[in-house]
Amino acid sequence: MTAPHIAAAREQSAAGVGSEPLKEQSLLDRNEKRLEQEEEVVYGHLRSGRARAALHGVFWSALSGFAPAAVAAGVFTVTSRFLTPAEFGLVALAASIAMLASAVAPAGFGQALVQRQDLGRRHLDSVFWLCILVALAIYAVLVLAAPALAGFMGEAGLAALLPVIGLRVVFDLAVVVPNALLSRAMAFSKMAMRTTIASLVSGAVCLGLLALGYGLWALALSQLASSVAICVGTLLSVDWRPGLRFEWRALRELAHYGMFASGHRILRMMRLDQILIGMLLGTTALGIFSFARRIFQLLNDFVAGALNAVSYSLLASLQSEHEKLKEAYLFATFASAALSFPVFVGLAVVASDLIAVLFGAHWIEAVPAVRSFCVIGLLSCIGVLQASLINSQGNPNWWFYYMAAKQAVTALVIVAFYRFGVSALVFALAVQNFLMWPAAVWMVLKILKIGPWTYLRPFLSPALACLAMLVGVLALRQYVAEDTAYLRLAGEVLFGAIIYCAVLAALDSRRIFQMRDVVLKRRAVSA
Repeated sequence: MTAPHIAAAREQSAAGVGSEPLKEQSLLDRNEKRLEQEEEVVYGHLRSGRARAALHGVFWSALSGFAPAAVAAGVFTVTSRFLTPAEFGLVALAASIAMLASAVAPAGFGQALVQRQDLGRRHLDSVFWLCILVALAIYAVLVLAAPALAGFMGEAGLAALLPVIGLRVVFDLAVVVPNALLSRAMAFSKMAMRTTIASLVSGAVCLGLLALGYGLWALALSQLASSVAICVGTLLSVDWRPGLRFEWRALRELAHYGMFASGHRILRMMRLDQILIGMLLGTTALGIFSFARRIFQLLNDFVAGALNAVSYSLLASLQSEHEKLKEAYLFATFASAALSFPVFVGLAVVASDLIAVLFGAHWIEAVPAVRSFCVIGLLSCIGVLQASLINSQGNPNWWFYYMAAKQAVTALVIVAFYRFGVSALVFALAVQNFLMWPAAVWMVLKILKIGPWTYLRPFLSPALACLAMLVGVLALRQYVAEDTAYLRLAGEVLFGAIIYCAVLAALDSRRIFQMRDVVLKRRAVSA
């Protein structure tokens, strides 16, 4: 809807029937509505071939997850050999402060764009300019506050790091709208290509600067390079460019969902744990915590990255099809558990050898924290699906309140346990995650209208297969204890993988064949 068109409609209506005010107004309203509908470009949800799009999405997202994870793992391995825990901690602290500042941005309106049934250009343009204006304001505050924050936290390096890392805010918020359009269209191949290119750019920048002797600046600038690459790639991937239009009415139509989604984003991005650990225990302890968390995040991104990219879009498109929604969710739950459980259980078992071999002996102190993060990892992939289901079905307030409570309890746990050291603290955080998990389960049961056993049954066979894998690897360790760490690590990983796959196939062959049939497209899927 443009102002000249509406003005012309008013003039045409007024010229036609001047002596009948009510009829004139009715004609004006009809003309305005018609012109709005003609001008409005609707970006609807994908309505046909959703299962195939979701399957392709899982494939492309897994591919895009593998490439960035492989690049990130290689870069992380190299940088960990050159940087100390204190340097890692300083960069992590700067990134956490920048993320805390950017968390207040209204990026959650992007999820509102995905969830909304009828979407037009006025919604897209309004959300884009809102995000850009807020991003510029946030970056200005970060730059001005950097010296004061450096003095308050006793870390002089923050004054120089924050203006660089904080620039990510502008680029990250510039892609909120195009990201939403790609997600609505389930264009996962484009998202995969963009992510892969960004990871390669980030890795090249980091390794190049590290070779030139820039130390921690290599890590900081690589984060900025990743955001720039993603921004450029995303904008080039969509057939949309922002117009010079800003409508409060369009924002109000998105406000209910967008505000709660933004609130959830605040809680997810604020990194309160890292800020508190940096303040209470110092950058060395924060470096160990960030190192362990980074290993966890690399694996979690690889395993859950595909689910995270696909699940929200697919479940949002099934809002009015309850049986298909339930079937899709339970199947995804089994697939998630079958992939994630052996990864995190296996990492916990081989953590000592893996860290010594890949990252060096100066990171051995992080082994207990890595194992505690593996415990958290057992719920992380499931949590991705829970969040996607709850938010996609129009209940962002539920997830917001849950995450708010979780953040508050996390702060209390850190304050209560930091004096016992970082290893004990991470273990306490793992226990907290399990104690609070039933609240999220209750939300899922309520939405899907199923009982607890129906929900928990997909986890049973992966859990038993992991138990068999654990027993087998521990038994094997008695015979390979004298071997080198390289041989021991390779043998335990291979033996554990064989046991897990064999036991899982024996316990739940039906679902394994179902996964195979979906991948090979031997079943007709009508979703």
